[in-house]
Amino acid sequence: MKGFGSLKTTKITSSAHSHSACRRYGVMLALLLSAAPLAMTGCKPQPQNPMLQTIPTDAEKWQDKLGDTLEQLSEEDRQLLSRYMIRMRLSEAYEKGAMPRITIGKALDQQRRYEALHPNNPTGRKSPVSQNAQQNEFTLTLLPAHTSATDSLNNVELSFVLANRGDVAINSFKATLLLRYPAFKKPKPVVIPLTKFEPPIAPRNANKIITDVSISDTNVMKAIQNPQNVEIVVTNGQMTLADGRVIEFE
Repeated sequence: MKGFGSLKTTKITSSAHSHSACRRYGVMLALLLSAAPLAMTGCKPQPQNPMLQTIPTDAEKWQDKLGDTLEQLSEEDRQLLSRYMIRMRLSEAYEKGAMPRITIGKALDQQRRYEALHPNNPTGRKSPVSQNAQQNEFTLTLLPAHTSATDSLNNVELSFVLANRGDVAINSFKATLLLRYPAFKKPKPVVIPLTKFEPPIAPRNANKIITDVSISDTNVMKAIQNPQNVEIVVTNGQMTLADGRVIEFE
């Protein structure tokens, strides 16, 4: 009888251990299942607030680092930010390599305040052309391009207005330009072939120059349709004046 009783006690203990193990397994399984959605949710990246994005202090990295962020901004904020960036490029801080570290949100606030004080010159620009381009002699302005969806893989006509700000007529002009804009991955080169003006461009007068450009980047297509914030830099070229002088751009 004692042996039989001992066997019964052993079976009860084994059953209790089995139930306890099952409960522990159930709790672990429930925890794992409840944690699964959290793990899956954690793998899904959350969109970052573009206003908190820091603008690189190296202006050459703006296109690469901010390209995707710019797409999240409204058109108004994108234009405002582009004017801020142009203003920074023209500032003494840029020339000294001491660009401020700032978020997009704060940059937009600063630019709004600056434009309220300088409504006629929102970028602080002395000339729409590079300072090395004899800014006192002329200005070069990009006109809005009239494009369509079918133009994206074809040549597009770009129109520039060359205005004579000097005291001598301009006989001819040729140049290689770079169009800069924050949304561009890299500056867009534009070649203006030798253009002779008949008659020459008299002082305080202007003439239109048209050139064909191959454009496949959608950001470039958007910018040239509304180009008031596109920066034009003359990298090299030549302009001849009626008095025989030749102005070289390098």
